[in-house]
Amino acid sequence: MKPAAPREAPAPPEIDTPLHAEQLRLLFRFSLVGYLATLVVIFTLGAILWEDLARPQLFAWFVAIALVTVGRYLIYKAYIQSHPPEESTQRWEGRFLAGTILAGLCWLALGTVLLPESTRMVQRLSVVMLVMLLMTGAVAYYAPHRFAYKITAFLGLVPLAVTLGGSGDRNQQFLSGVILLLAGLLPYVHALVHRSLIESLTTRRVRDTLRLELDDERDRLRKANEALAEEMVVRLKAQQAELATAQKLKLHVERTPLAVIEWDRNQRIAAWNPAAEAIFGFGSYDALGKSVPYLLCSEPERPAAEEMCAELLESSEGNKSTLANVTRTGRTIHCDWYNTPLVDAAGQVIGFASLVQDVTERMNTERTIHYMAHHDALTGLPNRRLMQDRLHQAIMAARRKQHHVGVLFIDLDRFKVVNDTLGHDTGDFILKEIARRLVSCVREVDTVCREGGDEFIVILPELERPEHARTVADKILRELARSVEISGHEIHVTPSIGISHYPNDATDVQQLLKHADNAMYQAKDAGRNTVRFFTNDLNYLLAKRLELETRLRKAIDNEEFFLRYQPQVDIATGRISGMEALIRWNDPEKGEVFPQDFIFVAEELGLIVPIGEWVFRTACTQLRQWEEEGLPAITVSINISPRQFMSRRLVASLLAVIRDTGADPRRVELEITETMIMRNIEQSIETLTQLRSVGMLVAVDDFGVGYSSLNQLTRLPASSMKIDRSFIMNIPDDASSGSITQTIIAMARQLKLRVIAEGVETRAQLDFLRQHHCEAFQGYFFSKPVTAPEATAMLRAQVETLSHASA
Repeated sequence: MKPAAPREAPAPPEIDTPLHAEQLRLLFRFSLVGYLATLVVIFTLGAILWEDLARPQLFAWFVAIALVTVGRYLIYKAYIQSHPPEESTQRWEGRFLAGTILAGLCWLALGTVLLPESTRMVQRLSVVMLVMLLMTGAVAYYAPHRFAYKITAFLGLVPLAVTLGGSGDRNQQFLSGVILLLAGLLPYVHALVHRSLIESLTTRRVRDTLRLELDDERDRLRKANEALAEEMVVRLKAQQAELATAQKLKLHVERTPLAVIEWDRNQRIAAWNPAAEAIFGFGSYDALGKSVPYLLCSEPERPAAEEMCAELLESSEGNKSTLANVTRTGRTIHCDWYNTPLVDAAGQVIGFASLVQDVTERMNTERTIHYMAHHDALTGLPNRRLMQDRLHQAIMAARRKQHHVGVLFIDLDRFKVVNDTLGHDTGDFILKEIARRLVSCVREVDTVCREGGDEFIVILPELERPEHARTVADKILRELARSVEISGHEIHVTPSIGISHYPNDATDVQQLLKHADNAMYQAKDAGRNTVRFFTNDLNYLLAKRLELETRLRKAIDNEEFFLRYQPQVDIATGRISGMEALIRWNDPEKGEVFPQDFIFVAEELGLIVPIGEWVFRTACTQLRQWEEEGLPAITVSINISPRQFMSRRLVASLLAVIRDTGADPRRVELEITETMIMRNIEQSIETLTQLRSVGMLVAVDDFGVGYSSLNQLTRLPASSMKIDRSFIMNIPDDASSGSITQTIIAMARQLKLRVIAEGVETRAQLDFLRQHHCEAFQGYFFSKPVTAPEATAMLRAQVETLSHASA
């Protein structure tokens, strides 16, 4: 009867990796004996079956079993020499089992299709006995593994027994039964040996663990004794340090410019420093014991203060809030409250400490800068930047509600004659009057803005029908038909109005404005003082757009892009301190194409990321080439697109390019627009911090166009700030642009940011920037964007000039 297999303990939920690794090491060491035994059996079988080696199948078997045995030996050598870590145990176990299965398949083949015929009983029995002997001996060196021997025994014995049992010979059938009994008995013996081995290994591991724990405990006790010996000295030093810290903290609290206020869980003030008295005007005798919301907030603002207190009590975590507070004199101020919970020895919150900063002046400055940046200084109307934002919002709302948006482009006819005849003061008065009348003609939800000069734009959102825009246009014509009286003169000003609609004419801001502008010129061509709607062949426009997309994809495949470099000049020294890399498209049909004509399509098609990566790699390669040629150390500025910047793999891809090209990251400056940063300020700060940590520079591009606050700007890890060309183009003649530019420069200097002015085209603009301490500029006044060889020549010329000067 076949003996019952031993009951195995349930498998643990997790593999004991060190024990498993030790089993595998023993398995590989023991297997060397098995490989030697296998080779002995192979040579013995070769001698027994020497006459049958002429059979191709048998010869192939000898080659196969020899190769498998040698391969298993090589795996053994690799394992022994590599000393693999415990993490790779399963991988090496898999290799061992693969060799075991291959060897088992070879013995299966020998025991079935290659077994000598019954007529050659001596050879047949010799083969059977050798295989049985080999399988019996394998019990020992397979002992470390749980089931490897079962595979070997099954493949080596069971097919052999089946073959003998099917021979019809009684003796062979008896031998078949013996082999089957052996096939059941040997795994049982193997299981017993395996269990004993595991128990032995486990016991040894427990002993080693106990010994290590005992050593650790002795070491811990030794250290504890040493610590006790020093405890009195440490306590004395701690008491002295605590006293000194308390004295320092008291000095800080009394002398800090920030208000320090402590209050309990009932919102009652418990501590009040001199700075709090200076900010709010209440002395400590007036403030202590009073409720924070009732003492420091007006009636309308108390809910916000009470909400701040309630949030702190619920979360028991610090927070930051901005509140509108009142002083003792009744003046309203805006303060940032930085709140931290106070806990007792048991960890229970007993109150809160607040650092309070008066940010009224900063917020007023932010509002002033924001208003100046987004409103016309003469008329007070929204300027082009604010108009574009409102038009974009109107388009988004119309898209959701299935409404129309009308855009009216208004140009005053022959207004230049008025300016030249009556002077600019009269012209300014007329423009303000026209602005007032335009506002009176529209609804509150509509927007009237001054485009510049004598041009105005009216945005009409939420139109039920496109024809409703004509009603507003006719009303404007009637209103402006009335004369303007100034200094005894009656001046008649007529408008030419062009109208475009969303979604009939275009679906984006720029195209709507462009179409309205074109319609306005059609109105002028029609005799002025009239209205024209935009009309065009939409199929033609679509065909041109598709053609551009196709050519743009081919441009990427054919590498038709190249870079131009515009010098950035240090105003103080007049030397080139940097180069801005600007992409160009060398279109085989149209020649050099500027980025504003294709970048927006690349953004929409998702092609901007590979194009941006190409620009970054090319610019870094050029920078490295300039460094190798020994040219002056300059900074190369590279624009990053919004889609690139929002990508989570931006930092990794840029660092990979830096490593590949060998460029110095401290000479690479990334230009990120202010609007792009403000889309997700927290992610922007995280990304820019990572880039700055490796040495790259960061420039806030087109500053003044977006909506960032000073508080957010101070958090940005930027190194420089670029003033948008829309401010530079009107200085020094336009007082509003000059004031904004001067304010931006002063603010950047306070934040220790390098200031670069874009679009400088005249000496007067440069003198204005120099007068107000702008540090660098770029523009056509110094140089237009040039090719890489031309930029190299400029840098070499600068080196030669400096050499002659020093000589």
